[in-house]
Amino acid sequence: MSNKPFSALFSADSPSLPLQNVFYLFGGMVLLCIALALLTNHIYFLTMPFGVLFVAWLIRDFRAVYFALLFFLPLSIEHSFGEFLATDLPTEPLMIILMCVAIGTYLAKPPPHIKNILFHPIMVLLLLHLVWIAISVVYSQNFWVSVKYFSAKIWYVSVFVGMSLLLLRSVKDYKTAFWCIYIPLTFVVIQTLVRHYYADFDFVRANVVMLPFFRNHVNYAMMLAIFYPFLWSARHWYPVGSFKRYCIGFGIVLYMVAMFYSYTRAAYVSILILPIVYGILHYRFTSYIVTLTAVVLMVAGVYYGTDNRYMELAPNFERTIYHENLGDHLSATFAGTDVSFMERVYRWVAAVNMSQEHPIVGFGPANFYNFYRYYTITSFKTYVSDNPEKSGVHNYFLMTLVEQGLVGLIILLVLCAVFFLQGEQIYQRQKSQADKSLVMCVLLSQFIIVVNMTISDLIEVDKIGSLFFINFALLINLDLAARSILPTTTEQTPAWYD
Repeated sequence: MSNKPFSALFSADSPSLPLQNVFYLFGGMVLLCIALALLTNHIYFLTMPFGVLFVAWLIRDFRAVYFALLFFLPLSIEHSFGEFLATDLPTEPLMIILMCVAIGTYLAKPPPHIKNILFHPIMVLLLLHLVWIAISVVYSQNFWVSVKYFSAKIWYVSVFVGMSLLLLRSVKDYKTAFWCIYIPLTFVVIQTLVRHYYADFDFVRANVVMLPFFRNHVNYAMMLAIFYPFLWSARHWYPVGSFKRYCIGFGIVLYMVAMFYSYTRAAYVSILILPIVYGILHYRFTSYIVTLTAVVLMVAGVYYGTDNRYMELAPNFERTIYHENLGDHLSATFAGTDVSFMERVYRWVAAVNMSQEHPIVGFGPANFYNFYRYYTITSFKTYVSDNPEKSGVHNYFLMTLVEQGLVGLIILLVLCAVFFLQGEQIYQRQKSQADKSLVMCVLLSQFIIVVNMTISDLIEVDKIGSLFFINFALLINLDLAARSILPTTTEQTPAWYD
């Protein structure tokens, strides 16, 4: 096998055709495609030259394509090609292409520290998570639906973990990735606020003003909340008074305003508890919190699972309604009469009932919606239980229990716990304040995702799932750098760093 990296096969130093011959070949192909388009009346032939140019660019500089993918994440649009095929454009096609490049790159020339990557505790658990998903696919109750899900999981991990491990290794890389996401996301925020302004910041309209870039106000607000810690870390990359620091400061205020007018309770809570989470990680209380969380969950499970006590959670059907202003919305949350929360309970009960049917391997990935109605309990039904949007459990951990069984759930829980336990150690291990700040913002961002996994399936969304997996890669690279396995990830801390 060649010792050259995949992209080096087409580098400037490799043998190549004379430029004149390349011009003639490409010109001939363009003429041929035009002729085929005219003869067959199919304009698709006209796109082939552009495809060839894109592939050549990709092979020669896949780094640029990776950062282009990050740029398009906030701008991606869901598109359906029919009842059975839907995708995110242009991000998902780019992921598939970059997955092939990532696999080719690792096979052609693995990085010298590949063993340190593969045997890192976080990576071991992440790979085990993928292996168990593959096993649950084999036993799936709807095999081809699960195969499609597993395929998507592979290209997410290949690109946002595998490619990120290769390309996000220095402060220059971090800055590039940050601006690639920040600029388009800020554009989406501004146009959303402008549209919302002309709708008088109406509570009901808050769910549509971010279309077509986000499906709903929850996805939109959570993307802002998850990215928010990176704003605080990134502002320290630039000196006080610099234009870029002003831009990031503007984003800190803008995103806070946008989250408020998203009317999303999960975003409010996520931002408010970040200082507490920071204190827990900084003062090394993570192991105590993880243990306490496990105990509370076990006690709650035993309590509600005994003598059918879970029936105490059943809502009053007539009072559980959708509210049309923020005040009533928040009041209903505390009173247990908010329809969105009680609909979640309706599906959670169904999920627990389903888990008893196939406790080890589950129903198979992406199969909750196909079977859950047989396991629901009428007492928990709400006005929106018809579920026309075909949404899932609204709890990623319960979804994993249903679709991948108890083993899959345990692997996921351990993966999340180890991420934060390791992260706390990696944070303390950093030598520079710049690195410590970056590790902390990765942990805070991931914390927001994991906490909201208890009330949503957000990591199945391209915008949020991408950040979830990028955080794994960032933490691993920062750990390897702190242990001198990788080159130093950040420049010398500037004198103006604060």
